Amino acid sequence: METCLAIGSMAQSVLGAGIGREISGDEAMSIIEQNQKDGLVLQPSNTEKADFICSCCGCCCGMLNIHKILPKPLDFWASNYYAEVDTNACIGCCVCETKCQVGAVKIPAVKQIATVNLDRCIGCGVCVSVCLYHAISLQKKPVETRPPQNREELYDIIMSNKKNRLGKLKLQGKMVIDTIRTGHTMHDH
Repeated sequence: METCLAIGSMAQSVLGAGIGREISGDEAMSIIEQNQKDGLVLQPSNTEKADFICSCCGCCCGMLNIHKILPKPLDFWASNYYAEVDTNACIGCCVCETKCQVGAVKIPAVKQIATVNLDRCIGCGVCVSVCLYHAISLQKKPVETRPPQNREELYDIIMSNKKNRLGKLKLQGKMVIDTIRTGHTMHDH
């Protein structure tokens, strides 16, 4: 029930609407720690100064559901980390595969060792925390993507990048080509 946190002015809006309750910093940390234990993906707002932190599962989160539908979702959002498997430590127990909220980890029948699809991995670390054999770790990507400072800067970027009709057609064409190349369709999630 209580998985998402609003911060600052967003918290004031939530409280004003009567759809949340005020909590202490310690209680917020306790909720975040429990969410991590539950295998939820922590998703802060897309700004350096966070307005909210959602804790999501792949079955009912709109953003993670969209992620699972797209053939190459990391073409559409950024992540500064990715999961990497130590093939010498992995025993193919499948826990990471079942806990991955975005379907990025698979245990192939042939190798019986976890593999990570880097077109799908969001670097959330859920697989790292559930691996009893310490066979998965997060690696920092060589190029860091920095989010906008605040919500106003985010909106300015969105408005300046709005696609015209040709841009939208190119994007749709890319998605079709990616679907064909990856074999990943909307029905695969």
